[in-house]
Amino acid sequence: MNLKASTALSLARFFANRKSLFHLLAIYEWWLKRKFPEPTLPQTSYQLTIKTIRELYSHSRPVIWSSLFFPCEFIHAVGAIPFYPEITIGLVAALGFSNLPLEFAEKNWYSQDLCSYHRAGVGMSLFKLFPRPDFLLATTSICRGTAGFFQSLANIWKIPCYLIDVPYQMTPEAINYVQNQLSSIATLISSQINCQLDWEETFSLSNATVKIIHQIETLRKQKSFAIQPPTKNLDYLPYYFQFLGSPASKFFFEKFLEHLQKLKNPSTNSHRLIWLHLKPFYPNQLTALLNEYHFDVVYDEFASVFWEPLEPEKPFESLAKKIISSQNLTVPEKRILRILNWCEQFKADGVIQFNQWGCRQSQGMNFLLKNTLQQKGYPVLLLDGDHIDKKFYSEEQLRTRIEAFHEILEG
Repeated sequence: MNLKASTALSLARFFANRKSLFHLLAIYEWWLKRKFPEPTLPQTSYQLTIKTIRELYSHSRPVIWSSLFFPCEFIHAVGAIPFYPEITIGLVAALGFSNLPLEFAEKNWYSQDLCSYHRAGVGMSLFKLFPRPDFLLATTSICRGTAGFFQSLANIWKIPCYLIDVPYQMTPEAINYVQNQLSSIATLISSQINCQLDWEETFSLSNATVKIIHQIETLRKQKSFAIQPPTKNLDYLPYYFQFLGSPASKFFFEKFLEHLQKLKNPSTNSHRLIWLHLKPFYPNQLTALLNEYHFDVVYDEFASVFWEPLEPEKPFESLAKKIISSQNLTVPEKRILRILNWCEQFKADGVIQFNQWGCRQSQGMNFLLKNTLQQKGYPVLLLDGDHIDKKFYSEEQLRTRIEAFHEILEG
């Protein structure tokens, strides 16, 4: 690490641990609302980001870190602030900062073979640049590496991690098993922070937001419609996960739907594609290449709603079903069936999966996925690289693979 980077890191660490400074962001928020009383979609997202940063780093309420598929409705119901390190690492990468935490984690014996989301999350925690957690909550859904990642976080922050073991099948026994774990965690947290769980408002906001998401999906099913630029919807993942069940998520998707409905010529490209897994979040040429070869992304796997409406009368049972339903993204037969349904509903011409280096969940079923989809008439492009670590990025290889896939679609 050079002197300039070391100095910048020291300053960042100093400010990250000064709660009083972040209270001052409330003035900036007030000014933004006065300046933009009718904010555009990007302005809305920016204002919500500033508000979240203020709440997290000023520690205005308890901060709960969670893995991606731990339901955020649980966290909002206990009155805490959710923080999803795996999502935030995408923002760190987009800002061009991910190389430092990755290198620091590797110097502390975290192998390059590990998922870069986890390595960078460990690095940011070792730097003490993330907001200090009061609780750590995780599930074993989809990624078995999550358990080790959150155990590492527990060791770094010197607090326990509460891990929910998730079965693969939706059975009455499995639902009861998961809801008992949720109930125990809720009892523990509510006793420590002395709160009453508000399921009614949280579930109502979550269900209302999902209805708006379904309206957006209906738009995306139109033959002449696609969100531009390609893969842009993956930048909105915090609103599908971290903010769901809060007014912020509902407000954002209302603005998003309004924005999409106003577009006069929403799509000028020709090939409609389903996007599987995530994408590189650091600055890269992927979007430009997709546009160059006339590719539209009409649906994104990680932005899908995979659960039924939540019932406030049965909160733990509802959340248990939501958690177990997330396994449909990793059980091969169920995942492939969902993808085929999306291909049909969204009138897709093919499928792209960007393989994350170190992710066994996605790469492990590539052969079965590609063969099955191709037999059904849907060409599949498997792109290899990394979402966070730019060392594994090759623009030339990316262009070659996309060009070849374009020729297949044209043929």
